[in-house]
Amino acid sequence: MKTKLLLFSLLVAWVGSVWAQGPNNTGTYYQSANGKSGQGLRTAMASIITQNHNVVSYDGLISAYEQTDTRADGCVRDWYSCTTNYRHGKDTGGYRQEGDSYNREHSVPQSWFNKRTPMKSDIIHVVPTDGYVNNRRSSYPFGEVGSVTYRANQDYCRLGSSKTPGYSGTVFEVPDEIKGDMARIYFYMATRYKDQCGSWGGNIFTSDGMVKWELDQMMAWSKEDPVDAREIARNNAVQGVQKNRNPFVDYPGLEDYIWGSKKNSTFSYDHYEGGTIIDVPTVAMPTFTPDAGTYYNKVDVIMSCATEGAKIYYTTDGAEASEQSILYTGPITLTKTSTIKAVAVKDGLLSYQNSAFYLITDNNDSGDDIEPVDGEIILNADFFETSYTGTLPATDTQDLEGSENGITVVYAKATGDYRYANDSEIRLYKGNTLTVSVGQGTLTEIEFTTGKKTAVLNADKGSVSGYKWTGNANEIVFTSGGTLSLAKMKVAISGGAGIDQVQTNTLSGQRVIYNLRGQRVANPTHGIYIVDGRKVIID
Repeated sequence: MKTKLLLFSLLVAWVGSVWAQGPNNTGTYYQSANGKSGQGLRTAMASIITQNHNVVSYDGLISAYEQTDTRADGCVRDWYSCTTNYRHGKDTGGYRQEGDSYNREHSVPQSWFNKRTPMKSDIIHVVPTDGYVNNRRSSYPFGEVGSVTYRANQDYCRLGSSKTPGYSGTVFEVPDEIKGDMARIYFYMATRYKDQCGSWGGNIFTSDGMVKWELDQMMAWSKEDPVDAREIARNNAVQGVQKNRNPFVDYPGLEDYIWGSKKNSTFSYDHYEGGTIIDVPTVAMPTFTPDAGTYYNKVDVIMSCATEGAKIYYTTDGAEASEQSILYTGPITLTKTSTIKAVAVKDGLLSYQNSAFYLITDNNDSGDDIEPVDGEIILNADFFETSYTGTLPATDTQDLEGSENGITVVYAKATGDYRYANDSEIRLYKGNTLTVSVGQGTLTEIEFTTGKKTAVLNADKGSVSGYKWTGNANEIVFTSGGTLSLAKMKVAISGGAGIDQVQTNTLSGQRVIYNLRGQRVANPTHGIYIVDGRKVIID
């Protein structure tokens, strides 16, 4: 990235830098890679960044972006468009043109690794982008475009035939200011998933890293667009979210030690001789133990910071934390539902703010039904995150899956001949199945809005009247007697058992919470919400 940011009072840069410990407050994180080179260094780095790596849920990425991808003005940092001003957690959903909504872009398309975890929600490579531009990228590889077939606003991104030596197919070109970012993400993916990436589709990754033409392209991009303060800040925030880092950001030019001119040279974590280093004075974001979640009667919360000597300041009423907030001196006991917000401070520098929602329950096991949660889901190619527009190839038998507001929908080919999805509908052909399920609560009503093609709708349980299902189930399988166009579905959920044990989310500092309209809420205040399938009243 070549952007100029006033993140902190910056910067000292030098070549052949020497640290008492690793860069960017990493301490001895990379120490076990000392003395390694080439593929041995790649293996050592893979072990380091895999240990304790704990990705958030796919739904949790939307909340996590508030920590990793927020612009100075508070809007979502859009990696593919320079003309959007999306609000975190609000401007998601369907789209018809650039600027309608943002979504989660897998820089390494998830179709290449069959949507498997942890790759599916690894926030290092899953970044927020404009939904329409993301759709135009599809699953084409990154490269430099010769003949352009599509341009984003202000020519920020482009799609077209490749002019990258060694490849003549269609490629997607990102803007100059993030070419290095994308290169270092690809180096990370080839390292973190070194034992899996050789079997991925897409013809880009190999057991040794990447095919030559793409590796050459990424090596060039990394040099043309070196690491800067914004990329380091994101890497620090990522560690707070999923407990690992991208070593190619911490050690610019590290790729040369694995695939390039220095692959016969040994690596030193604290006497690194690599590219130009930007050392940004940072303070690690505070973390909470145990994670945000639902607890019976009370919970003792411990706060910590990876930056030695940093002080932590916090609030428990949802207010923003600052140096004027409560100084943390030891575990705090919460006896009522609370939102903790905390910052760490050292030498006048403040960390990113972390927050956590703790629901304290009295273990009411009445089992009474809650008010229904109504949520509307647009059924289209974007929801199922497929790059196809129109009829899917008969040879593609992989299930399409989408999730929103705690509701999961699986569109399967099953015994049908084809499937169909575009930007406004899907088609349920004879033999296809559409499975709707919830992890918490009970489905009580689902009403579909149909398109031009209509046919009989069937369900494996409950009753169907026209295109409205009613019943009481955690999962329903829909089929059709012919060709049925489905544009959207409105879902009602109710019910839920009492809670008598800890329920946690892998995203430290956030939980997925819904209001009574089925909308995700990042920081609930006073009112009624749905948490783990139960109605919760916050005073």
